[in-house]
Amino acid sequence: MASPTKRSHPFGKKNGKHSKIEKFQYSFFVLATYCIIICAMTIFGKIIIKGAPVLMQKGWSFILKKPQTLSVVDTEAAKNIQIPTKNFKNIIASNYQELPIEDVKEVERVFKYTSFKLQPESIIGEGYLKNLEQNNAGFRLIYKERDLTSPMGFTLTSDKSISLKSPDFQVVQKLAPEILPAEITLKEVSLTNYQVTIEKGEYSLRKAGHDALVPTDLVFQMRQGFPDDEPNKICLTVIPHTQTITVSSSAYYAAFDEEEKGTLPVKEQVRVPVPSSFHQFSLPAGQYQVHPKALAILANQGAASEHNFEQGSIVVNGEKPIELTLPEEDFTKLVADNPALKITDITAIEKKAAYTSFTLTKDTEIRVDTEDLEALNVANSQSQAFKTTSEHTHSYSGGGILGPMVGTACLVIICMIVALFTGIATATFLNEYARKGVFTKTVRLAMLNLAGVPSIVFGLFGLGLFVMLAPSLTSTPHYDSKLIIPIAPLASQPDLRTVEQKQIHIETQKLSTAGVISATQANSKTYFYDGWTYLSFQGWGTCMLAGGFTLAIMVLPVIITSCEESLRAVPMGFREASLALGASKWQSIRTAVLPYALPGILTASVLGITRVAGETAPIMFTAAAAEKSDLPWQGLQSSGFGAFIEFLQQSVQALPYHIYTVAGRIPQSEYTQPMQYGSVFVFMLIVMALAGISIWLRVHYRGKIKW
Repeated sequence: MASPTKRSHPFGKKNGKHSKIEKFQYSFFVLATYCIIICAMTIFGKIIIKGAPVLMQKGWSFILKKPQTLSVVDTEAAKNIQIPTKNFKNIIASNYQELPIEDVKEVERVFKYTSFKLQPESIIGEGYLKNLEQNNAGFRLIYKERDLTSPMGFTLTSDKSISLKSPDFQVVQKLAPEILPAEITLKEVSLTNYQVTIEKGEYSLRKAGHDALVPTDLVFQMRQGFPDDEPNKICLTVIPHTQTITVSSSAYYAAFDEEEKGTLPVKEQVRVPVPSSFHQFSLPAGQYQVHPKALAILANQGAASEHNFEQGSIVVNGEKPIELTLPEEDFTKLVADNPALKITDITAIEKKAAYTSFTLTKDTEIRVDTEDLEALNVANSQSQAFKTTSEHTHSYSGGGILGPMVGTACLVIICMIVALFTGIATATFLNEYARKGVFTKTVRLAMLNLAGVPSIVFGLFGLGLFVMLAPSLTSTPHYDSKLIIPIAPLASQPDLRTVEQKQIHIETQKLSTAGVISATQANSKTYFYDGWTYLSFQGWGTCMLAGGFTLAIMVLPVIITSCEESLRAVPMGFREASLALGASKWQSIRTAVLPYALPGILTASVLGITRVAGETAPIMFTAAAAEKSDLPWQGLQSSGFGAFIEFLQQSVQALPYHIYTVAGRIPQSEYTQPMQYGSVFVFMLIVMALAGISIWLRVHYRGKIKW
């Protein structure tokens, strides 16, 4: 009987063919593994090598300062240069090479301030109010009315020659005769006006031409208003019938030109000589107080002030006096230029500040942030000790990353609040309540597909839905909203300051919504108020709320899938035992399922945070600002719950978008690299910390839960 055929053993020692294949496969796996390790070490190593020194050099200032423009200045050698001590430390941290400085010593400087109480019913110029708000943190005046007749003050630092046309002189003579000197010279000159004929039709017109035609007798109607932030915009205007008018030469050159787009074509024109009289006189240096209309005329002759001639002064509303502080020079100017100001309890005070004095031993190059350079110039403005010969600026390359870190944290918090509540609820429904069938399979398939969608698609989705179309309940809807639905005739009128800042049209007549929108456009306003509360689909704008919701939608598939897997891992016996003891469905889920699924849910949450924290495209489209001087909670103009809503409507800086800006959107140089690598290094530390938290949570809770 023949022996059976001997089969080859694939793992036998003598089988060379299979042994070679195994060695090749083993070598390939090892090579792939070490290749990944080497790539990771190269990337992370470069970040650590170049980023860690930046953090060590700048210290906590890199974390606690906001991004700024970096100025690289060439300075001359000088003695006794002074600067606030905190700014001096920043300069030392910003310069990696040792600066040639000697004689460093601490000095104390004394500044004179004036404390006073601003009384209600005071009348103050707009520019002076701005200075008060800048010098008193947290002070913001909400005014409800303006004054157009109270005297306004102005200052002449030297004798000024004034030359006024007769109409302007007559206004000044009537409203401010006390400032006119005894000697006034009358000079006769001949000017040229133009008599022009404009045919009926529809033409394009620039804002300069529109402003020049408003005082004339021309009858015209604009199809659209001119926004203040688009001075060069061209809009259509209608000339209802052929007209002949006479205009000055300045109005003619601004509004009429057959060859230039944005001006009206002229059918006929005639030069008209016009004799004019000019009154010439001189005003000596000093302080003056005149009617606003007179000051508007004298301002064109060099009368310096910070008043708003067109809108008048601001009336201080309220019942209680406001305690404020100003530098002594600013206080003197405030009182001199605002004669209707009511102030009491004037007290002279002194403030001491720590300064550092040093000597530059030779000409050198210094890296200095914007705030520190401004402090240097102000501190040495009188002594002229600090002199520069050249200056080069590098955007976003100075300061630190406080703003981007805070913005990223705000976006992540909003995102995870929305995503966790929605994701856990959806996963619970799919795993515990929904019947297994086509519906649940379709939902899970949709989630898997959404998890693979590029982040830029989510960014565009958030731009269209949340930034441009999301509904909001408001009494001042945007005239260009996609849909405006009136809800109730109950709304409080916004204060005058808000009306002016947001360009709100106040409608006093009872018009339809379409009529109010037309009136808003005709008056070149952006929002309108007519006493009604509206549901307006005008979007939330670029803000952290829109960014947080966009990131939440992007991370939802990951959280739902992970949470569902965690729920599915809980043994079915836990549910059955709970139900057998008389618990309801929800009680069973709450007490016998969710606690045991918590480790997986927490792990998914932390991993979701690490993903959304690093996204750039969704943030760029919906929430991010490349440069923002204030943190989200700074500069809020509302109080109470309104302040919280305003906080959510702030645009923010974000760390991934900041890294993209400094690495890809500005000119690269040796001065921009420290900010790039320092930002990436800190971001890497944050991600590693979050990953460590995820591991700790998983180990901690799994150690407590046993089944």
